[in-house]
Amino acid sequence: MQLNGFNLVDRYNQPSVDSPVAIRTFFINNGLYVDPYDVSACTIFSKLENANPLSIVDPITGLIKEDQALDTVLMNFGISGTDIESHDGMNGRVTFLNLGDYFPAYLPGNQASGIHRVGVGDYVAVLDGTLDGDLSGQYNMHAVFGEGPQVQNHASAIQDYIDVWTVKMTEASEYQIFITEFKLHNNTYINVAEPLILTTNNRLINKHVTLGSRVDLKITTDFTVQNKNIDPATLNLFKDYSINTVSVSVQKINDETTRLPARTPITFDEEENTPFVTDGINVTSDNTILYNFDTNLLSAITATAGVGGPSGTYIINAAYTILNQTFVTPPFYFEVI
Repeated sequence: MQLNGFNLVDRYNQPSVDSPVAIRTFFINNGLYVDPYDVSACTIFSKLENANPLSIVDPITGLIKEDQALDTVLMNFGISGTDIESHDGMNGRVTFLNLGDYFPAYLPGNQASGIHRVGVGDYVAVLDGTLDGDLSGQYNMHAVFGEGPQVQNHASAIQDYIDVWTVKMTEASEYQIFITEFKLHNNTYINVAEPLILTTNNRLINKHVTLGSRVDLKITTDFTVQNKNIDPATLNLFKDYSINTVSVSVQKINDETTRLPARTPITFDEEENTPFVTDGINVTSDNTILYNFDTNLLSAITATAGVGGPSGTYIINAAYTILNQTFVTPPFYFEVI
């Protein structure tokens, strides 16, 4: 994924110990992505040494133990914006008003130990292994905000980890934790004696979209390495890699071609002067591209273009990179009805 223009390795994409890893999580309630009232911290522990949750979780509060040994905390990420003086995390003083100030744009650095908000319910902490262990964060789970001890990043070995997110979902609720996991590798480097021959195959899952809906258009991606002289184990490792630099273009097909252009762009990036956009895109661990498509915006776009109503046939294309190659999918047709 990209965060503020910087490339990060997703947690499921076999991140190595010396890569900037996106420790990303999503919060959902009643089928909708939601922002918690407060995101207090993302704390990293060894999974091997904490196979039993009771090693870090207080059975009464359901939170990280107040007397948790500091040497078991491998890294801690917290909010790091400019409007945090009123934030005291689990000690109860939270004024959660300005998302922009609480979650500033990500910039790499030794103190880039904050939590960053990508979108509604979408948060990420960056475990930057390129800093060679020189990343640190303040662990203030049970201390006044700004007065907790500094924790040097020790999540830098080849092993499994758990990331513990401490959040308060609503103003009236209690703090709770969510635990997910990731693994750091050292075997993501491969060496081959010839250029890789790549072929790709894509398919659009959605064929019909109802007007008034907002859905993820889903494009599956499969790629194959055709080289016959490369060790199958090496090829299998490469197949687990993720696609990068994903963008999407949507156009409307105009049936009345005698006085109208054949296609009308629905998406357009004015800065890059291209119909391909990068906003609203996510990629799953199996390289399925998700583009969030809001049909409620179509009426204004089609009316301005003078191409009739929003219903009709549309085309979606996706572009992405693998190694030094950029692939563009064939046009996929779908109906807005």
